[in-house]
Amino acid sequence: MLIIELEFPAGRYHANPWGRNVNEGEVEWPPSTYRLGRALIDIWKRRRPDWSDERMHAVLKSLSGTAWYSLPPATPAHTRSFLSSNQTDPSSKQLIFDAFVVISRAEKVYIGLGTNPEPSAVEHLDELLSEVNYLGRSESWVKASVRSSSSGIDWNCLPWSPGNGHNSTDIVRVACMLPPDDYAQLPYRPERIESDGKRLVKTGKACSWCEALSLSTKRLLDEGWSDPPALLWRDYARSPDALTIRPPRSESSPREVRYTKYALVSRVLPRVTETASFAEKIRRHLMGIHARIQNDPNLVSQTFSGKTPEGKPLDGHSHAFYVPLDEDDDGRLDHLLVYAKEPFDASELKALNVLRSVWQSDGRPDVQIVLTSLAPQVPRRKSVRWISSTPFVTTRHYRKGRGTYLEWLKSEILHECRFHDLPVPVEIEWVPSTLRSEHPVHWMDFIRSRKGEFPLRGSGCILTFEAEVEGPFVLGARCHYGLGLFMPFPG
Repeated sequence: MLIIELEFPAGRYHANPWGRNVNEGEVEWPPSTYRLGRALIDIWKRRRPDWSDERMHAVLKSLSGTAWYSLPPATPAHTRSFLSSNQTDPSSKQLIFDAFVVISRAEKVYIGLGTNPEPSAVEHLDELLSEVNYLGRSESWVKASVRSSSSGIDWNCLPWSPGNGHNSTDIVRVACMLPPDDYAQLPYRPERIESDGKRLVKTGKACSWCEALSLSTKRLLDEGWSDPPALLWRDYARSPDALTIRPPRSESSPREVRYTKYALVSRVLPRVTETASFAEKIRRHLMGIHARIQNDPNLVSQTFSGKTPEGKPLDGHSHAFYVPLDEDDDGRLDHLLVYAKEPFDASELKALNVLRSVWQSDGRPDVQIVLTSLAPQVPRRKSVRWISSTPFVTTRHYRKGRGTYLEWLKSEILHECRFHDLPVPVEIEWVPSTLRSEHPVHWMDFIRSRKGEFPLRGSGCILTFEAEVEGPFVLGARCHYGLGLFMPFPG
C-alpha cells in the first residue's frame, strides 16, 4: 500500500468540495486525491518541466483509484469578509465566506492507496510532494511526504457501500482520480489542442490522461462538461463526529499569568523622561477598566491599585508593577510591562486584555497599546553587572552625621537590595546619566514624583555582584512606576 502523509502547520485546511461554490460555506473533508493530483501537476509544470510525460504518468497513476483515509479530530469554521466587487463605487462590497477545517498542528492526515508503483515512481512522488507548500487555498500550508509504514494508522474514513455503512455514518462524496485504463474506455474524451506556431488548433485526437487531469475549469465549461473527464466520484463513510464543534478544553489547573507585555504605537511616543507619569497613567486607566468590569468602583483590583478598600497601602510589593521600556534606546518609550508577584485573576486578566490605548497631554495623539505576551513568570536574564536605565529615588532624606551624601546613598541602595531579596553588590559605581551613546538623559530630567509633589532627587549607578543575579529589577520609592530600573550592563 502507498501511504501519503499530510501535515498542516497552520492548523487549517481551506478548501471547498469540488464543484461547490465557495459561498456555500461547505468544507472538503477529507482532502481529495483529485485536488492533490492537480497540485502535483502544477509543481511538475513550474518546477520540473524537464520531466517526461511518461515519468509524470507513473507518478499520477499511483494516486488514482479509490483511497483510504485516517482523519484526526477536526472542527469546521469560517470567516466572513466584505470584499471589493471591482466596481467604480468603492463602497460596493460582496460578502465572501471562507470555510475551513481546524485541526491540531501536531495531527496528521494519512491517505492510503491500493496501487503498487515502481520504487522510482514512489521516489519521484515524494520529491514532488516535498515541493507542495499549500493544498486548496493558499492559506492551507501543508507538508506532504510518502510514509514508509502503515503501522499505527487507524483508517476511519473508507469507501462506502450498502453493506459496510451504519445508520449514524455520514456519507460524503470525495473527488478521486479516474485510473488511466478507465479513462481510455470513456466514449467521449476532450480533444487535444496544440499550437501551430500562431494559434491553438484542435488536432482531432483525444487528450491523454495526464492532459485531461490538467484541463482548466474554463475550458471544461466552454466545452459543456458537467464534470472533469478524469474525475471519479466516490462515496465515503465518515464518522459523524469527524467535523464537530469542540469547545476549548478546560484545564484542571488554569494557566497562571503574572506577566504581560505590550507594544506601544503612536505617531508621537512618550519620552523616556515621562516613565513614571506614563506608568501612573496606565495604572489609573487599568483601575477604571477593572471598576467598569466589576460594575462597582469599590471592587477595583487591589493588585492594580496597591491599596486596600480602606485606602491603606499594601505591604511587601505584592501589587502590580508598571514598567515602561525604551528597548531601541531612541529616547522614546516603546514597550510596557505589567506584572505582579501573585497571578492575576479572571477579571484582572480581562482588564489587561481590554487595555487598548491611553491619552497624552498637550494635544499629542493617543498611544495605542498592543498586547504581545502573557506568561506565568517575568522573563529573566542573568548578569553580574547591572546599570540604571531610569533614576533611583528614595523618600528618605539625607541628614548630616550619616557620612557623605554618596555614602548615605550607597546605604539606601544596599537597603533596597535586601528588601528585594537581592545579594549585596560588591561594587557601586555612580553615573551621571543613562549611557545611551546618541541620546544620553540626565537623571534630573526625568519626572521623579507624582503631580503636585516635590520632585525627589534622582541618581544612577552600575551595580556589580559577586555572582550572576536575575533581572531586570527595580529599586527605590517609585519602583512600581518604572523608576529605579536596572538592566544588564551592555557588553
